[in-house]
Amino acid sequence: MAEAHVPVELLPDVAWCEAIIRRHSGSFYRSFKRLPAGRAAAVFAVYAFCRLADDSIDVDHDPAQLDQLEARLHDFAADKIPDEPLWRLLRWAFTTYQLEIGPFFEMIEGQRRDITFAQPKTNQDLWDYCYLVAGTVGLMILPLLASPVTAVHRRLAVDLGQAMQMSNILRDLAADYRQGRIYLPAQELAARGILVDDFGLARPTEALKSYWLELAHDALQRYEGVRQNLVSFDTKARLPVLLALLYYSHITLLGIRNPDQVLARRLVVPDPVKYWLYLKARWNVWTLKLRTEV
Repeated sequence: MAEAHVPVELLPDVAWCEAIIRRHSGSFYRSFKRLPAGRAAAVFAVYAFCRLADDSIDVDHDPAQLDQLEARLHDFAADKIPDEPLWRLLRWAFTTYQLEIGPFFEMIEGQRRDITFAQPKTNQDLWDYCYLVAGTVGLMILPLLASPVTAVHRRLAVDLGQAMQMSNILRDLAADYRQGRIYLPAQELAARGILVDDFGLARPTEALKSYWLELAHDALQRYEGVRQNLVSFDTKARLPVLLALLYYSHITLLGIRNPDQVLARRLVVPDPVKYWLYLKARWNVWTLKLRTEV
């Protein structure tokens, strides 16, 4: 993949978008800042868009902000570029790397589902939600990770995004419950005898713990599928993809190792562990490169 340099006049826009991702998602930032500078800048712009969409509902609770973002996205798609840092940098990213507009609109659809929150009914509903709010992100940045983009790449990008979102959902069960949201499907909970009030306990019931572990292992299967196909990504994208995979999957692994704690505290990967995961990723990518060059 040919590398591109961000025009000098857009460097302040890069800094604006980078500040957003650094402030809100250390793991995502640590992973994808390791792309070549132009591709990293494009990721920063994509993340800034997603953050605006998410914050309009989860932080500001203002559907009008999401409507405005969607209107600007329509303008953007019609080549009427708002004169703002996010949109200027996104236009450069779209032009340089042939990003696709569809997943951006799907992301907004996913955020709309949280305006009047409705608990998913089935496992499929839950994974569909994970696609809309996170699998779409994988598709947004996919042209920065692989060229040419194939059907296999699309599946891997969606799987990684869905798995990362599931890791977040499983990590935040107690916090979401306190905000009146339960993302685990109603039919699945009823079939297992899991009550709404069980999410407010200090320790999960055996039924809730069992279901949590089931979903956790489903997420790990998606992570593993991406890991096994890491070689299909562009050489310079393998480390960022693997880092994102390791950082987020480790959150889930912490819960698998300590399932009685998944409601008591928010699972967090300590910085020393993140550094160890970085060294592990570097080694894995290096050995993969050696194997493919033989």
